[in-house]
Amino acid sequence: MVSLLQETLHELQCQSPAPSKDFHHFTISSSQVIWRTWRISFRPDQEKISPKEVKKSHKEFLLDEQLQKQVQNIFGNSMLEYTVNLCQGHYDFLVRMPENVIIRILSFLDANDFRQLSKTCKKFQQLCSSEDVWERVKLFSDKQALDKKTMTFSVFKKLMNFNQKPKQMQRRQSTFF
Repeated sequence: MVSLLQETLHELQCQSPAPSKDFHHFTISSSQVIWRTWRISFRPDQEKISPKEVKKSHKEFLLDEQLQKQVQNIFGNSMLEYTVNLCQGHYDFLVRMPENVIIRILSFLDANDFRQLSKTCKKFQQLCSSEDVWERVKLFSDKQALDKKTMTFSVFKKLMNFNQKPKQMQRRQSTFF
């Protein structure tokens, strides 16, 4: 299952809460956490400030309370919780599956299930409202219905052949030495 994961697990960016105008970019890859900060706020005592980048492994991030506090202050408590879960190896595999696999799974759902699934996250909301996805799901559903009819017909044919009298078996002639 881990092979389904992309290199970048999660990425987001935003400006710091007012009055600061600093810009933050936060990336969680499969092996490390990257925190980038661009100081934009005016500080009279500092003329030139270059961007800052911190790279830490997942284990180091879990132990670094200061970096976790920065993530919480900028992106909120729920994002910190999500980040910690990713660093601990708790991945949301269903959302990360390839689209063709997800569409195959969706082909087994009815309209009510689609409605419920679209409420779970943005990715499924976009998928469930996409015309292309609906066409592909309908194609899979039609194919499944055709396969089911074919299977039913072949089982029916076998049953009909079963009810017929079996052919007389011929005895094999054997030679003795």
